[in-house]
Amino acid sequence: MFETVRSCFSLAYSQFRYPVTLSLEHRPCVLVGGGKVAVRKARPLLEAGASLTVIAPVLNPGFPTLKEEWPSLLLLERPYRAGDLKGAFLVIAATDNRAINEAVANEARGENSLLNVVDDPEAGTFSVPGSYAAGQVRFSVSTGGNPRFTHLLLADLAARYGADIGAFAAYLDIQRDEAKRLFPDSDTRWKFWRAILTDNLLEELRAGRLDQVKERISNEIDRCRAKS
Repeated sequence: MFETVRSCFSLAYSQFRYPVTLSLEHRPCVLVGGGKVAVRKARPLLEAGASLTVIAPVLNPGFPTLKEEWPSLLLLERPYRAGDLKGAFLVIAATDNRAINEAVANEARGENSLLNVVDDPEAGTFSVPGSYAAGQVRFSVSTGGNPRFTHLLLADLAARYGADIGAFAAYLDIQRDEAKRLFPDSDTRWKFWRAILTDNLLEELRAGRLDQVKERISNEIDRCRAKS
């Protein structure tokens, strides 16, 4: 059992001990590299709303496909040049050339950009964990650099928590405003959620009883509303 419910389980590189989620909406991000790894790095940035520029002399065929889905994606099919990172909020160095990655890292540090170096994670300021999403619920897993172990953990999470967990989170999001209205005091509201979201909740959802759980919560909220 988990002592604390979290959406991030971390056994990360020694200096990456503080898990965060970032708001990248419209923030300038630069990805240097054009191979398969770079394609995999680009999609989550675009999904997060980043204003992404990709720089590489040769681009994987996956990038034009991404461009069709996100027309704002800027593709510069040329070598990286000093000055390319000016004003970048976040930088990923994902080439297969260590010297280029080092040059990108040095410029990113000068710009105070968040930095990830794919072939040398400890040279950066953040790592990118593996992740699995079910609707608005996202699980992130870092194992300190063993991709196979990460894959196994993510597969286990996917098997345990399917679409119902995302649907339930969306339902709770709708109920949150009503709970705030009914219980303006945060301590009282916490006690309400703690009483109604019981320890066996996840077992019920995994057993396919989403509708029954939602009905029970809705009925309790209706009861509290009638008393208010």
